[in-house]
Amino acid sequence: MYPPPVDFKFEHDSYKFVELLACIASIGFIYTVITKLMRGISTSQIVLESLDLITIVVPPALPAAMTVGRFYAQNRLEAKNVYCISPRTINVSGSVDCVCFDKTGTLTEDGLDMWGIVPVADRKFQVPLKCVDKMDYNEEFLVGMVTCHSLTIIDGKLSGDPLDLKMFESTGWLLEEPEVNDTSKFDMIFPTVVRPPNSTSVLQGVDGIEPPLEIGIVRQFPFSSNLQRMSVITRTLGATQFQVYCKGSPEMILSLSQPDTVPTDLTSVLEEYTQEGYRVLALAYKGLPRVSYVKVQRLLREDVESSLIFLGLIIMENRLKPESTGIIGMLRNASIRTIMVTGDNMLTALSVARDCGIIALGQRVVVAHGLLGHSGEPAQLLYTNACNSMPPSLAVHCTGRDLANSSSAISFDTLESGTVSPTTDDSVATTDSGYCFVMTGKTWMIAKTHFPDTVPRLATRGAVFARMSPDHKQQLVQELQALGYYVAMCGDGANDCGALKAAHAGISLSDSESSVASPFTSKEANISCVPRVIREGRAALVTSFGIFKYMAAYSLTQFVTVMILYSIDSNLTDIEFLYIDLFVITVFAFFFGRTEAYDGPLVKKPPIMSLISLSPILSLLMQLAVVILVQWVSFYWVQQMPWFEPYNSTAEDAEDSSNACFENYALFTVSSMQYIILALVFSKGAPYRKSIFSNYGFLASLVCLTGFTLYLTLDPAEWLRDRFELMVPPTLDFRLIMVMLAFVNTVLAVFIEYFIIDYLMFRKLLYHFHNIDKSHRKFLALEQSLQHNQNWPPITEEVVTDVPSKQPRSPAVASVSTLQKDVPHREMSLTPSVLVPPKRRHYSDCSGDHLATVSRNVTLPLCQTADVNSTSVPNMDRSVPDVQ
Repeated sequence: MYPPPVDFKFEHDSYKFVELLACIASIGFIYTVITKLMRGISTSQIVLESLDLITIVVPPALPAAMTVGRFYAQNRLEAKNVYCISPRTINVSGSVDCVCFDKTGTLTEDGLDMWGIVPVADRKFQVPLKCVDKMDYNEEFLVGMVTCHSLTIIDGKLSGDPLDLKMFESTGWLLEEPEVNDTSKFDMIFPTVVRPPNSTSVLQGVDGIEPPLEIGIVRQFPFSSNLQRMSVITRTLGATQFQVYCKGSPEMILSLSQPDTVPTDLTSVLEEYTQEGYRVLALAYKGLPRVSYVKVQRLLREDVESSLIFLGLIIMENRLKPESTGIIGMLRNASIRTIMVTGDNMLTALSVARDCGIIALGQRVVVAHGLLGHSGEPAQLLYTNACNSMPPSLAVHCTGRDLANSSSAISFDTLESGTVSPTTDDSVATTDSGYCFVMTGKTWMIAKTHFPDTVPRLATRGAVFARMSPDHKQQLVQELQALGYYVAMCGDGANDCGALKAAHAGISLSDSESSVASPFTSKEANISCVPRVIREGRAALVTSFGIFKYMAAYSLTQFVTVMILYSIDSNLTDIEFLYIDLFVITVFAFFFGRTEAYDGPLVKKPPIMSLISLSPILSLLMQLAVVILVQWVSFYWVQQMPWFEPYNSTAEDAEDSSNACFENYALFTVSSMQYIILALVFSKGAPYRKSIFSNYGFLASLVCLTGFTLYLTLDPAEWLRDRFELMVPPTLDFRLIMVMLAFVNTVLAVFIEYFIIDYLMFRKLLYHFHNIDKSHRKFLALEQSLQHNQNWPPITEEVVTDVPSKQPRSPAVASVSTLQKDVPHREMSLTPSVLVPPKRRHYSDCSGDHLATVSRNVTLPLCQTADVNSTSVPNMDRSVPDVQ
């Protein structure tokens, strides 16, 4: 929750640039002091004029001008239901080239729908049941579903985790809490009671009296992302012992269950559901005989959640949001990398990644497996291809007392470490260099601990990271940042807070804890806000660059004007300073940022992110060269005119402090036009902002100020001449020459900015001279290396292992122990032993003993018999939504 602060190069470069301007001001200060001392100017006048240079070169209005662009971008985002609590992050979001997405609630619908359950009896999966409310009240599975949750009643409404809410509502049971204050209800013996809707009793009490069926939740061990489970201790009214029910990820419940209660085909059944995108939870229970209430309150969680009896699987549907596919396609078209980071099952995550386009159709998928060291042997990092065509099952020679079909247990562990069977056959792409990695949080941690040199390559090509804890998500974001990516994180839950805070741009889709940790919060709970934030960020970044360059160029232009006038001991008049600073610069700075973000497609190249780089520095230097040239030409030309009278500061009367002279007129009129020209050329349009013609305030200012400046140049009224202290040349020809100089300046400025800088430097020559080996964007060199290295990653071959001599406590532990102990230290394969998912499954249609045979991808109406020959394919909207 406390990652290091996000660093952004633009802000650091702006500080360096201000320091550079201060150095220029210091040089001008020293030069002015020396030259004026040599001419015998009074000390007070030297100090005044020299200090004046400091305020000219380093403009005090620069911080305010830099804020204007972010302010307008923040208002535009707010109008689109995206709220920002950290405006400085808006500029950062314009540089984003990698977006990490959570899955549940972000890419998929927030609420899960109950598909059904798959109960277990005698180590065999029974027919899937969709109508949970029709189950017998004696069923331990049903009791576990109505008690193993964290729901509570707030203001008379059942509230809690959406998953728990859907699961509980599917049973039809009722939850009751004592009518007491919220702060005191937790001190009662049975703060929460659940009962069936009709209160039918099933327990035979004393003297034949049948008490109502009520189950009290005595103690709760809340859900933890790290533990991947939650559990409760319950007691039924009239029962003689307490019961424990535990719900969580299948691999975690499997590791806590008694091996002789786990079905032998768990892997194939689990894979069948998860590869089709369903979210799967497992449920287990055990009794607590001869345990008193006082002892129940003192039991450790580790003791409670052990030696459980496996009850079966809970299947939840989690559909893609209609906007997800289009937005992912839009980001990929803009060369913005997309990654899924989720705490969910690997197969479910991979299925969703393929559906939404994070993994392209037909793209080769390489699964990274991490195996911990055992008995002094080092850890291993293995790679396998994910494909539909499954090789022969992994042979396991069993000795002694072992589980039947233990290869399924081994494949289950490998399945959760990443070995998957996607719906697209990738076996043909065995030599494609455009592969991507998928892995789990366990593999990620093993790689970071034991293979730190490999982590950058995994992060560069990683597409799906499943079973990631909050810490894992944050570590991944920071690793991507270390590789040079500008990372955005989009999530909606408390487990995303660390990653949201660590990312360059965190975007929360909810008002919960994640909205506090992230700078952006979207009121629309879908990822359409991501391109909006990037668009406005790019527009704000270009605006900030433009304003910064404009303010710097304005300072240097005025510095040049004043330094030339200082050479004749003259200066701009007070009203001329006021006109330039207040009416020209301030007006343009105010309207500069009102140009909206470009509403066309996101382009592949983000804006320049560094002020201290070739393009902006060259732009300023070339524009400054034109400014100096034009001002020097005007200053020289006016002195060549026959009517010219040199300015003589020593001949002034004591009461006359006017700076009026022909040199002043020439430099003031030309420089006034130069400020307008610079505002025009630095206010860029497409592809990051709309045209300046859409910014009516800026356009009106441009027209009005140009017209007024031309009026001052050609034929100002007498009262304006007196106010500005202008000594207007007697001939109109010279005034027209000043206008022609301004026109030439405009042509040169536009040519420099749009052809030399934007076209030649930014589009054509920038990447020709870019050395990726020395670039701070380390992922470019890694990507190039991976494309040329056809021998990495080494895809491992099949291997035969022996089981350990000691009997493990669960199949999952058996698989890990087997692989860690007996596999030699060499590249090896971890090919899963999975059954090819059947094309059709049976399920209970809740109408008695009749069974209907349907396809597994059919969306079935609850408690109705489906047509055997009809299958409905989900209607997925792949169009790009309007996110302007």
